Amino acid sequence: MKQDSRLLPYLSLSALLILTAVLTGYARFMLGYPICGTDEQNYLEIFAWLDAGGVWPISGPGYAGLIFELRRWTGLETRALVIAVAVVNSTLILPLGLWLWYRLSLGDAQWAWRCLPWLFAGSYFIGSWLEGRPQQFGMLLAATGAWIAHRDLGKQGYCGMGFFLVWLACFGYHALSFVVLTALVFGFWARRFVQGHSDYPALAALLVGLAGCLVLGALWWYPLIWLDIRINHIRGAHVSGFFGALALGAAAILWLLHRLRRGGTGSRWVHKLRVGLTLPWVHGLMAGGAIVALIWQYVWLGHLYQGLELGQIAWYQGGNILLAVLFLLGLWRIGQESRLELEFFVESCLILMAFGAVFLALAPWLRDQNWTLRILSYWTWYAAPLAVWGWLGLPAHWRWGLLLLCPLFLAGGVQHVLYAPTWVCQTEG
Repeated sequence: MKQDSRLLPYLSLSALLILTAVLTGYARFMLGYPICGTDEQNYLEIFAWLDAGGVWPISGPGYAGLIFELRRWTGLETRALVIAVAVVNSTLILPLGLWLWYRLSLGDAQWAWRCLPWLFAGSYFIGSWLEGRPQQFGMLLAATGAWIAHRDLGKQGYCGMGFFLVWLACFGYHALSFVVLTALVFGFWARRFVQGHSDYPALAALLVGLAGCLVLGALWWYPLIWLDIRINHIRGAHVSGFFGALALGAAAILWLLHRLRRGGTGSRWVHKLRVGLTLPWVHGLMAGGAIVALIWQYVWLGHLYQGLELGQIAWYQGGNILLAVLFLLGLWRIGQESRLELEFFVESCLILMAFGAVFLALAPWLRDQNWTLRILSYWTWYAAPLAVWGWLGLPAHWRWGLLLLCPLFLAGGVQHVLYAPTWVCQTEG
């Protein structure tokens, strides 16, 4: 019996790897993913452009460097290497890395296993897990850095060298993952600051690290990124005015944090926030906010769903909605019964929700309106443990019923990831 119990973790991990390999193989080699309109195909075009002597503001210089180095070593075609790296990530690195991240963050292997069904049921997770692009591995770097930062700030009030090394690696590999990690670490610091557990020197260290990354980016990794942002991503306002307004907003937040700390009310507000999570009207407000956000997002992206039946949309989005509902239930349970191991995930989810709301509010001034959806793909990693906590609070027959829905929503999520990009191609001719 002891030998069987020792073999169980290895058998479970083997089953996980078999599942991810089957899903990856089915999507790529049976259904022909990617079909049209994906970032993976965009990167193939970028690589062809660079090979022809062109220049391009690449958002994933580390990823591009990896592909070019592998091509130099192996002599294989770029397309084959992009697919190979994506397959290795989706079948091996991400499942093992994600499981280990949950195992370390939650301190319990059983909790780590319980998170996975709710992730694989949703297309927001499946898309970023399957697609060959910098975000695929960048999300794991961002998650690792966030966990280290939260641990360091909780123990000593400032981030150690390990975090800064991961932060730098994340910056060099993928810009958006770096932005998400940056938002998380400054959010973690803000909470510790108002409670008197961190200080301005810790903030200064983070600002120096951020400035160092931006200087390296301007000189080396991202020489064309500011030009790309000004020309291709912001409309109706000069880029300096746009970022100037964001800087003023950040300064106002810092002033507010300073007032909360100086008045000694920071800890009281954190306690009020915890109490607020137990109030039904707060959860109603959050659910209403989510519905408003969906409607607002539909205003900008709804043309892509024209011609689809309501049942198809429910099948495609069912796993995402299930994760969100269980997340809200778990958040309510946290207010009723605090769980220390979930603190990191609660803070991360609230920060990313606020960050996504900022992108949603800025949608009229952005040329691409899918930034909130991309933030949501990061959010799913942190929401899954809270969804598990909400699921555990349900009666047994409800738990089993919802668990049995996961394969159905997994199939819908895969279909959504495969065919949703083709709608863009059809819309744009």
